[in-house]
Amino acid sequence: MDVFNEFFNKNTMYFDAFDKMVEAVYICDIDGNLVYFNKVAERLDGYLLKDVKGQSTYDLYGLDERNSPMLKALATERPVHNEEFSYYVNGKENVQLCNAGPIYNDGKLVGAYTVQRDLTVLKDMVERNIALQNELIQQKNRAVSETSPSETFDHLIGESDAFQKCKELALRVAKTNSSVMLVGSTGSGKEVFARAIHDHSNRVKGPFLALNCAAIPESLIEGILFGTTKGVYTGAVEKEGLLAQADGGTVFLDEVNSMPLASQAKLLRVLEERKIMKLGSKKEMDIDVRIISSTNEIPRDAIDNGHLREDLFYRLSVVQISIPPLEDRKEDIPLLVQHFIAKYNERFHKNVLGVDHEVLDYFMKFPWPGNVRQLKACVESAMNFAADGSLITFHDLPQYVFESSLSPEDRYRQRLQMTNQKSTMYASPKKDSSKEESVMDSIWNDEREEIIQALRRSKGNMTKAAQSLGISRQLLFYRCKKYRIK
Repeated sequence: MDVFNEFFNKNTMYFDAFDKMVEAVYICDIDGNLVYFNKVAERLDGYLLKDVKGQSTYDLYGLDERNSPMLKALATERPVHNEEFSYYVNGKENVQLCNAGPIYNDGKLVGAYTVQRDLTVLKDMVERNIALQNELIQQKNRAVSETSPSETFDHLIGESDAFQKCKELALRVAKTNSSVMLVGSTGSGKEVFARAIHDHSNRVKGPFLALNCAAIPESLIEGILFGTTKGVYTGAVEKEGLLAQADGGTVFLDEVNSMPLASQAKLLRVLEERKIMKLGSKKEMDIDVRIISSTNEIPRDAIDNGHLREDLFYRLSVVQISIPPLEDRKEDIPLLVQHFIAKYNERFHKNVLGVDHEVLDYFMKFPWPGNVRQLKACVESAMNFAADGSLITFHDLPQYVFESSLSPEDRYRQRLQMTNQKSTMYASPKKDSSKEESVMDSIWNDEREEIIQALRRSKGNMTKAAQSLGISRQLLFYRCKKYRIK
């Protein structure tokens, strides 16, 4: 204690800084007695430093080197990085993400520290979300049971060869109980496929529960999957896990390559034995659950990078379906656009007829890094602005669609299109080529005229004209040269 008193007196500025941090900071001596914690820790635990200073961590929190990152760092004399753990204090559970390490004075071990970020609110939110998801899905399951199973595959929109092969394979595998792994980039529709497989299976009347493994902290995921028993740690309650809740149905593990490897090992045992054991329990219970998983990495890359256990991969990917990105099935874009327009017409009580042919042409050239999810969001945004009885034009589209992949020159051109373009309605899919050329001529003429007007307003000052147009001076020079404006 004397060592720390001397250190505190010499370094008061550091401890003033600790009190301004958003993380909780704790320091213990060589015997594991608390010698300091900051204001955040006081609010978190309900203790005042002056009241508990010098007391043991075990007496205050029931923690030792087995379950406290700080005491683990003290015992091993090694730092602990990003470890999540739970403890109970004053009748409340605190879930923490910790970084801890030993403290030395003149080369001699004198104590340890931990810096902790509170995850309690996140844990509560995750559990409420799962409970709500379970309730909503049960309602949806009741509705689905009244629907023809073949109709559920109608939500898989696309006629490209690659997509049709995925759809046919999903339809076949739906009739079995084999594990399915869906491989595809983010937004490509993996959960839609998972839901369609469940809805077309003999488990359709059972639950369908989804868990995004990338969104759940490591310390929570096993309790969420397997459940907890009362007393497994102080304050723990009896709770069913996701696998037990989905008994007789399907669990969709999204981004399973983000699940901690230790949890993957336990999941492998569940898949092999079809039994689960709650945390803190010695009693196994049988479950009947089909696992559909997904990964946004190529499986071999995920294995080589240490993100996915190879033995678990073989167990999860009895059937593997690789869903192509939208970039590789652009012929499906018109179908998807019409599907989303119909969807939002019904939801928004509108009557938007479709998209302008210039917009559709742009959609066909756009790379869609966010895949179908991004296209859907783009159409939804445009539907908020498009008028009844009209087509979606450039003016209706969200700005990010133009800015995400285009050069400054092209972004400027598209901005002018949105500002000046009159809706170029078309009566039929086929158009006279001379009319298409006249539309483009009109766009380019509008662009030239706007530059001329900006230069007139600024009395020839290129800098001011560029600012009024929202482009760089260099780009304005380029455009003037291109349109021969002197």
